[in-house]
Amino acid sequence: MNSERVLSWDTLAPAAQLQLLGNSFMRVRDGCTVVPLLGLPGLAWLYSLGLWPPGITLWWGASLLLVGAVWGVWGLWQRALKQRDSHDAATLLAVWLPRVQALAALYGALVMSSAASAGPDTPFELRVVFICGSTLVVSAHAAHQSAALVVFKRFFFTSYAVSLLSVPYVFPDHWPYLLPMHLAFGVFFRNASISHQFFLSNVDLTERFRAAKGEAEQALAVKNQFLATASHDLRQPVHAVGLLAESIALRNRDPALDATLQNLRQGVQSLQWMCNALLDLSRIEAGAVQARPQAVALAPLLREVATLLGESARTRGLVLRLRPPPASARVQADPMLLRQCVVNLVHNALRYTQRGGVLLAVRRRAGYWQVEVWDTGPGVAAEERERIFSPFTRSASVRVADDAGYGLGLAVVARCAELMDAPLGLVSRLGRGSRFWLRLPPATSSAVVVAPTPATVARQGGLQGRCLVVEDDPQVAAGWQQLLQDWGVQVRCAADGAEALGWLEQGFTPQAIFCDQRLRSGESGFALLQRLQALCPDAALAMVSGEWDSPALRQAEEEGYLVLRKPVAPEQLHALLRQWLPDSSEDYKKNSC
Repeated sequence: MNSERVLSWDTLAPAAQLQLLGNSFMRVRDGCTVVPLLGLPGLAWLYSLGLWPPGITLWWGASLLLVGAVWGVWGLWQRALKQRDSHDAATLLAVWLPRVQALAALYGALVMSSAASAGPDTPFELRVVFICGSTLVVSAHAAHQSAALVVFKRFFFTSYAVSLLSVPYVFPDHWPYLLPMHLAFGVFFRNASISHQFFLSNVDLTERFRAAKGEAEQALAVKNQFLATASHDLRQPVHAVGLLAESIALRNRDPALDATLQNLRQGVQSLQWMCNALLDLSRIEAGAVQARPQAVALAPLLREVATLLGESARTRGLVLRLRPPPASARVQADPMLLRQCVVNLVHNALRYTQRGGVLLAVRRRAGYWQVEVWDTGPGVAAEERERIFSPFTRSASVRVADDAGYGLGLAVVARCAELMDAPLGLVSRLGRGSRFWLRLPPATSSAVVVAPTPATVARQGGLQGRCLVVEDDPQVAAGWQQLLQDWGVQVRCAADGAEALGWLEQGFTPQAIFCDQRLRSGESGFALLQRLQALCPDAALAMVSGEWDSPALRQAEEEGYLVLRKPVAPEQLHALLRQWLPDSSEDYKKNSC
């Protein structure tokens, strides 16, 4: 059977006890400071009557001394907390609990001795005011000082004892009637016990929350570490499948397989997008992505995105239109994060639109540039718009249209927009379509850059030239070999540096070199690429890797090398080779082997 956890002072960890002790100590400090001020009206009353009993002077002096002592000890307490690293909580508790209890006892005695210090010769009404005011102070502390009940007990029983013993002296004619009234002090103590349980519950809930938060953060860290570690291995087969699927589609001569192969290509593309979205989201949540705002030209970036996804739109029977902004349109944003936002928004719109098309446009809104993606898809219901940007969330209307997605693309967009501090929104009507928008401030710098991209998509067609690929994974290497040959490119694949240099020694002079970063031989792909560049100075070079945060890749990008992240889309690779390789077939034949 499950039993409820019994909360008490002794069951708390020393650190929690120390926290509650500090709370009660602060109440004792504030109370000691205020009591002399609260006694001023009574002292003024006595002075106006021409009365000033000697006990009042003693009480006033004792209250001032106690104020000074409490604040002095409070300063030592604060210093001890700052030096807590050199003392554990249990040690501090053993030293400071008796000190705070002693101060609380002195405070309680001082509070209830105010009437006795005035003496029995003062007016009856004034004595009543003194004892009632002191009782109210005790009542107030039942709620405020009870964080550490062990401290409040010293305050309470000391004040109770002083009040009980002083009543016959202060009220010699009425003490038999006043003594039974002290039974009300039991109510104060009960209230203090109830209030103490409230403090204990708060501390317990706080500790449970911290423990749960720690477990959640640890689980998230483990998940992110796993994805970061497995990123290379996850991207490798996806990259290989993408290359091989494209090669199979190009080699097909059976019209009956066209539709099947087209579905295969779309499925592989969806797998690539899903893999990228999952790993990108993991990197962002792990804090591995930092925004670096700079001036970005909007028009070239949007044209590149429209070209990149144009083929995908055509294969789906859709129309992707671009309404570009003026050439002068520049925004302050991180170019890579901005490009990722726009690509994911357009891809999301294409994915869930069954007929019609998608419009990528920019308009001016309240001094900002607003990038908008319109679609003629199923739309998003009003009750789903608040959570549509959360991971693994999909609208009920789009689940009918596409069962392959897991709601990651928009989550990546939301995280990227948050990193750039760019407002993100959605306007939608069920059955009519949606409009996603991203609002960006105008550029504050005259130095304009275009979001870096490996290449734009070009239509499929024949290529010619020579290419060297350094790739140690046999499946990926086979994908490179087969697809590049289908495109008309003479290709040589090497598993390591020695094999790559061997091809050069045999007279193969590549015009384009792709080199993986993590090689099974243990050598650095970037170091090998630099060596190959020295031997082939006229060749175009690129790093290809499934990693994201490798120091070597960051160095390569900083030094101006092109870095492609797996899985590389075949259309991007084709467009890149069209830029790098010559158009002359004679040059291709001259060095063929």
